[in-house]
Amino acid sequence: MKTKAFLIRGLWGFLWSRGMDALAGKLMAAGIEAEVWSKGIVGYLNVRRIADAAFDAAASGRKIILGGHSMGADAAVMVAEKLAAKKVSVALLATFDPTPFGCPPLPGNVAKAINFYQRNSALGRAEFKPGPGFKGLLLQRRVDTIHVRIDDDPKLHAVVLAEAAALLTTNTKAPR
Repeated sequence: MKTKAFLIRGLWGFLWSRGMDALAGKLMAAGIEAEVWSKGIVGYLNVRRIADAAFDAAASGRKIILGGHSMGADAAVMVAEKLAAKKVSVALLATFDPTPFGCPPLPGNVAKAINFYQRNSALGRAEFKPGPGFKGLLLQRRVDTIHVRIDDDPKLHAVVLAEAAALLTTNTKAPR
């Protein structure tokens, strides 16, 4: 497999964020290796571990996909930041309802970012903000699905799957 996805559940991933598991299964069925991680109940404990695993996958020639739900979406952007520091490209970043308080701006090593969010929720989710050096493609889509179900939405999964499948047929690399 020449592409690998790292999907991250949110803060309460042991109860919710199970859409990441379903998306991983769909990616695997499409020929893309995928693994699901938890953000970690205290802080962003797994960000460094996920970044290290993604670095190893990139070093073996794989294109990197990052994704997450809620605080897991924030963590996915943090992983992209760590990969930027190591000059590793992220071909696709797909997030489901990141938080407005913990999600950093998009780093310049992301080629394409897709953000599904709900603006008018009690949880106050938000749109991405491009960081300095971000030259990739940013697609943001507001949806009406509630926060605890947004990562389960099969229509949103279909969008991510189509973008991920396109990576299997292209030889282009993401920016560094």
